[in-house]
Amino acid sequence: MKYSTLALTLASILSVGAASAATIYKSENGDNLKVYGGMEIGGTLVSDTDKTPFGPDSTYVDDSFMTLGAKGTTGDFYAKFELDAERQDWTKDNNIRLVVDKAYVGYKLASKQSIEFGRTDTAYDHYDAFGDVTNELGAGISEAGDQDNTLKYQGQFGNIKVGISHSLEGWDGKVDNNNKPQKYSYETDSLYGQVTNGYIGYFGDDFTILAGAESGDETEIYSLHSQVKLGDLTISGLVWDQTKNFNKDKNSEKNIVGANIGAKYKLTEKLSLLGSVNYEDLDNVKVSKEDYKSEWVVVGGEYKYAKNVKLAAEVSIGDVLKNGESGALGYVKAYYWF
Repeated sequence: MKYSTLALTLASILSVGAASAATIYKSENGDNLKVYGGMEIGGTLVSDTDKTPFGPDSTYVDDSFMTLGAKGTTGDFYAKFELDAERQDWTKDNNIRLVVDKAYVGYKLASKQSIEFGRTDTAYDHYDAFGDVTNELGAGISEAGDQDNTLKYQGQFGNIKVGISHSLEGWDGKVDNNNKPQKYSYETDSLYGQVTNGYIGYFGDDFTILAGAESGDETEIYSLHSQVKLGDLTISGLVWDQTKNFNKDKNSEKNIVGANIGAKYKLTEKLSLLGSVNYEDLDNVKVSKEDYKSEWVVVGGEYKYAKNVKLAAEVSIGDVLKNGESGALGYVKAYYWF
């Protein structure tokens, strides 16, 4: 699943201090406590029932998501705690579970500069999807996401933005009899092992370009992202080279070289159309696993009913099923945040 569109929206709201969050307390000197949250309701339609967790019983996979958090500020210090309610697994039960997504403290070093420590987004996580106009069905990077014991710096100098973070070893999943992690048993993005990542970019009014990278015991990623605004038309894209393994096992290693180039056109103040072309070339180190290439297109639209309500629908056609098999996917969701 792509990193939550709702999570990205909420992060943007809080970073600029928008009034969308509800203020519970505010003192005369500016110290405050705010609560925020939202939900995504919807999911994915799969053309081949053999590729869903439910087999022939259903072509619809629910991917609803909810979040609730609080952020407090005292002087130059701030802290944040966030709970997510998300689907637990892709089985018939597909139960919802509660996960502590964020718990960290931060300090404002200067204007537009800060450091944070705790369970938080890594630096790269803020921009790994930059250049992707789709909400869900476009190709994307699988970076570290939220990590335990993370020290992060972010700063802005004119039009230049930079960020770097380092996360210590973290694991919240099950282990076997030898105390080794079991694959896919983790409840969050937290990787087993240390990971360092970051980004640097130029952010102009009509043109943006940035580079990102990640290195860790199980991951190595390099990416380039760009966006150009031409009136009501936005053209953007990203390319990347990503290598992953599980639990430092080189036999499980796989490399993906990918690209996602798209555009979004603003028809009205509330309605936008979008489309993208996507490509992935996957190579497995283990010769018994099949390599494959995938190509597909995504078309869709967004309707901004209000500043905190969005409706989205997308269709992808091409090599979108498991192991690069051809088929089609549909995606519908309603987003609400406060």
